[in-house]
Amino acid sequence: MIQYLDNRRIFLTGAISGALAGLVAFIFARIFAEPQIQLAIDYEGARDEVQEAVDKLNAAAGIKFPEPGPDIEIFSRGIQRNIGIAAGMVLMGLAFGLLIAIAFRLILQLTEGRPPLSGRLTLVLIGLLGWVVVFAVPALKYPPNPPAIGHYFTIHQRGNLYLLTVLSSVVLAIGAAFLARRLAKTMNVWTAVFIAGAGYLAVIGIIFALLPNLGSLSQNVQYFGSSVTYGSGDAAVTIPVTTETPLALRDPSGNYLFPGFPADVLSRFRLYSFIAQAILWLGASLIMGTWLTRVPKGAVKHQNATTAVGV
Repeated sequence: MIQYLDNRRIFLTGAISGALAGLVAFIFARIFAEPQIQLAIDYEGARDEVQEAVDKLNAAAGIKFPEPGPDIEIFSRGIQRNIGIAAGMVLMGLAFGLLIAIAFRLILQLTEGRPPLSGRLTLVLIGLLGWVVVFAVPALKYPPNPPAIGHYFTIHQRGNLYLLTVLSSVVLAIGAAFLARRLAKTMNVWTAVFIAGAGYLAVIGIIFALLPNLGSLSQNVQYFGSSVTYGSGDAAVTIPVTTETPLALRDPSGNYLFPGFPADVLSRFRLYSFIAQAILWLGASLIMGTWLTRVPKGAVKHQNATTAVGV
């Protein structure tokens, strides 16, 4: 089967498979993730009304807070939740499909067309590792957030930090793959993979420990402090602020005016984000593996003919 896989077929199949996986991911996101996004937007709208009153009280008390961010809406919510998500998911799936195709082609090149696993299983493994390395591991440090979470004045810092985690994860994973391949020449394959994987986890763990939490960014500390205290007297509990998740709104006297962001909405959004990304990566690899394992009829006849004449 492998000898009939030219570059055109591999990359075209990867692109189409990724686009189809993106369509499936869109259907999932539209049914499950989109309602959580709408709940987050509704929360943000209700909170903004109370925030205006709190800002006036803080200004009167001499407490400085940042100016509200620009309110820019290029597309309506109807377009965003339908055409926008669909286009984004399909294009993302197409890109991931091409990445899977590139990785598969490199494996064929390194193994001289004889990968240790079947073509389909190799592609599924590539998709699984892609999901883990590109999304799941970076999300452990900076998880996906719905609207209403994240301050506009830290958007560039947050974007750069997330990009750094993704690049670090990808580079380390590539390094671990080459290390495992080199070690496999002198020891058991599974032992080599275990050592390389452990090295990847150790280094990425150190990088995550060195990177700041979003709540520790300088502007967040300046405006919101590094900790929050609940209760009073002996019952008071102080916890560090490590994220930009909106906490309960309080007036200068400490009275609660509006609740913090709903934890259920946040957890469900993150869960559905993980699943949607898994659909993109694993769906693309499964579809691609199914199509690529079909040997063209002409190729089968040619192979039978050459076998019959002893070529």
